[in-house]
Amino acid sequence: MLGATFIAAGVEWVEALTIVLAVGTTRGWRSALGGTAAALVLLTAMVLLFGVALTAYIPIALVRTVVGIFLLLFGLKWLHKAILRSSGLKSLHDEEKIYQQTRAELSVETRNHAAGFATAFNGVFLEGLEVVFIVVALGGLRNENIIPAAIGAVASVIVVVIAGIALRHPLTRVPENTLKYIVGVMLTAFGTFFAGEGLGVDWPLSDGILLVLIAVYALASVILVWYLRRPVRPECEPSAAMKWARAAWSELWGLFVDDGALAIFTIAALFGVGLFSARYSNQHQAAGALLVVGVLLAIAVGLSGPAKARQNP
Repeated sequence: MLGATFIAAGVEWVEALTIVLAVGTTRGWRSALGGTAAALVLLTAMVLLFGVALTAYIPIALVRTVVGIFLLLFGLKWLHKAILRSSGLKSLHDEEKIYQQTRAELSVETRNHAAGFATAFNGVFLEGLEVVFIVVALGGLRNENIIPAAIGAVASVIVVVIAGIALRHPLTRVPENTLKYIVGVMLTAFGTFFAGEGLGVDWPLSDGILLVLIAVYALASVILVWYLRRPVRPECEPSAAMKWARAAWSELWGLFVDDGALAIFTIAALFGVGLFSARYSNQHQAAGALLVVGVLLAIAVGLSGPAKARQNP
């Protein structure tokens, strides 16, 4: 858990550092550090509050189901964006560009300390919210892991702060897009594991199945990136019947799938696995395999729109 939270939190802290540096170099370091400190205090309180609530007052089975589902959706969001960036269908995250944009926005403000404080606070707090979720989700689902998960997040912020103090410039050399790809795969695997446990899946190899899940999702994502990168071949003019079939399919598709296609399909897969586990109580390992297949299909569904847009620019 420590390594997972260290990497995931590190990505978020790098983005927060960019905003803090922009505030510090534009509005002064008093505003930047004041907003940062206030946000970190609030985030720490949230970790303690939600961590205690999860481990002491809520049944662990319910926690694993609900938090596992949200962790899975959260990981799929990261993995989905990473696949699009790696295939060239989405622009790469550029910390230098964000740094310059933030400085430009602050330079036209008439207020000094208040504007800088608010910008630093909002940047650190919003990025830190994702860190809070990751720490609570990965640590709260295993009572003994809440401390290692928190240590990983704290260690990452210390490393990023030291680098920021030393360089006083956005960490543009950090392979942030690659790290987000890795984190997306890891969070998707953890979310699948915990959601499956909550739904009654009896995973083979116990916690060791996480390595298998990570390998499956990593391999599937690489295949999807390869597919999306392929040169687009010109299509022959379809027949009238084919045009009608495509139009009908498009209308049917639009009834159920929009921007939330990935989340909708994932929830449907989870619901189906839950029903399967309840109906066939002696097939828990088969339920785990069905859950993994459902998640892979959800990823493919989420990428179908960009793939279609690529073929019809």
